[in-house]
Amino acid sequence: MAAATSKLRLLKSRPLCIICAKPQEAEIIAKTLEITEHHISGLDIPEINDGHSFYLGTFTIGEGKKKRSLEYYVTSSLRQGIQAFATHASVLFHVLRPQFAVHAGVCAGY
Repeated sequence: MAAATSKLRLLKSRPLCIICAKPQEAEIIAKTLEITEHHISGLDIPEINDGHSFYLGTFTIGEGKKKRSLEYYVTSSLRQGIQAFATHASVLFHVLRPQFAVHAGVCAGY
């Protein structure tokens, strides 16, 4: 249970959620960002549906003294369709509480 709590805490600590409509899109984005080795399965977190996958990464923003890190995770809805996406996204946002969310993928214009 402690491992599940620490994984949930890790996801909650990341301010940016990049969410896709399809799991395949999330995987493609994770490969593009080279973050596939940093993966958490929804199976490991009781509050999250077991079908979800989370790929963890960090963007470096700014230069010199203004250089900062922005931690994020990439995930997706479990089923295609606007209603399914809205339902899954709202549950994830309710549990994980990201400060920012970006919808990426085919339907979002990726």
